Amino acid sequence: MNLNFTKEACVDSIDNAISVEKNGADQIELCSRLDLDGLTPSKKLILQTIRRVSIPIKVMIRSRPGNFTYNQNDVKTMLDSIEFCQKNGVNDIAFGALNRNRKIDEKIIDQIVSKYTGLNITFHKAIDLVDNQINEIQKLLKFNQIKAVLTSGGQKNAVDGQENIKKLSERFKDEIDIIAAGSITNKNIKKIHKTLGLKIYHGKKIVDS
Repeated sequence: MNLNFTKEACVDSIDNAISVEKNGADQIELCSRLDLDGLTPSKKLILQTIRRVSIPIKVMIRSRPGNFTYNQNDVKTMLDSIEFCQKNGVNDIAFGALNRNRKIDEKIIDQIVSKYTGLNITFHKAIDLVDNQINEIQKLLKFNQIKAVLTSGGQKNAVDGQENIKKLSERFKDEIDIIAAGSITNKNIKKIHKTLGLKIYHGKKIVDS
C-alpha cells in the first residue's frame, strides 16, 4: 500500500499549530472555535502562525457559526479576511457558501475569485449539506481557484461516508482533489487510506498531539 499521502491538521491555537508540525503534519488548516466547526481565526493568530510554523498554512474563512448561507455583510467580512491573508502571504483558504436551496452559491464564489486572483480554495464541508454532491462539485470545476473539496461523503464522519467519498474521488480524480475529513485520526488513517487511496486527509487528531 502506498502511504505517500498528505496529513492536514486542523488547529485553532498557536500551541496546537506548533505541536502538529512537530508531530508530522504536512500542512495545517488554521481556524478559531473548532467547537463551532471552525471560524476565521484572528489576525493575531494568523500572524503568529505564519511566524512560527514552517509547513503550509490554509486559513478557514467563515465569518460566523451556523449555516453557510451568507448575506452581503457576511461576504464583506470574509473578503476583508481574505485580503489580510493575501497581504501576509497566505493564498490557501478553506471556504464554502450555499444558497437557500442548499446548492453551491456561485455568485458569492464569483465575488471572491474575481476580486482575489491567486487564491487556492478548498471548498469545505458545506458540501456535505447539499442534496447531490456530484452535481454541486461539477459546478465548482468552472472556478480555477477551487483546487479541492473537503468532505465526509455527506455522512457524519469519513468512516460512515467512505463509500461516497470513494465514488467522488473516482468521478473527479483528474479534475479536483477530494480531501476526506470527519473523525480521521492517527489511529485509523492507514485503514481509511487502504480503502480510499486519496492524496490528502484532514482531521483535528490526524497526528499525535
